This record gives sequence, C-alpha cells and structure tokens, in this order.
Amino acid sequence: MSKKIFIIDDADFMVDMLRMIMCGAGYEVVGVAFDGKQAIEYMEALSSSDLPDIVTVDMHMPKMDGIETIRNIRTLAPAAKIILISSNATLPVVMKAKNAGVDAFIAKPFEPQAVLDAIAKFK
Repeated sequence: MSKKIFIIDDADFMVDMLRMIMCGAGYEVVGVAFDGKQAIEYMEALSSSDLPDIVTVDMHMPKMDGIETIRNIRTLAPAAKIILISSNATLPVVMKAKNAGVDAFIAKPFEPQAVLDAIAKFK
C-alpha cells in the first residue's frame, strides 16, 4: 500500500515539484494546501482512515507559520510523519521545529532524492 502524502507550501512551483517527485516514486498525494490554515481545515474534514501518513510543511507561509501548522497536525494526525522543508535551516529554527513535533528536516534548495530518502526512513 502506497504512503499517503499531504503537501503544504505557499509556492505553487514547490507544490508542483513535490507532487511530481512523490507521484513519480509511486506515492499518493492525498492533498495540498497553500498555507497552514487551509491545511488544517482540509485535514479536519478528513476521516481518520483518510489522514496522510506523511506531511511536508514549509516554514514561512501566510495565515499560519510552519511551527503552528506542525503543532496542529500533531493533534489532528498524531501518527503522521512530518517533514519540514525550509530555506531557513538555522539551528534555532530546526530545534523549534523538533520541539513542535517534526520528524525530519530538508533544507531548500534540495535534490529530489533528499525528499525520497527522508520518506524512505519512515517504515
């Protein structure tokens, strides 16, 4: 069974690129959102069996930043693995994300294989 993935990023090109990487590797993209608020509203409407296995989250987005989004996802989908994908790879940001419940961090710009490697670590 393919892993279900939800992509959250405010940049259209990043959503499109992540979707191509995931679908090309055989993963199912079950949803996308362009800000944290939209993502949480979407996930609240899902049944528990439709919740994603993996969520990618950008750090800087309108309406709700990545840290607040991660905290909300942890409540809605506690079993989901969360990958923060951000150009802000400073130690304080990474530590704040870890404390919020992120499972992996990928710095932008990234190679497609880095995303696939991060997902592969989640059994």
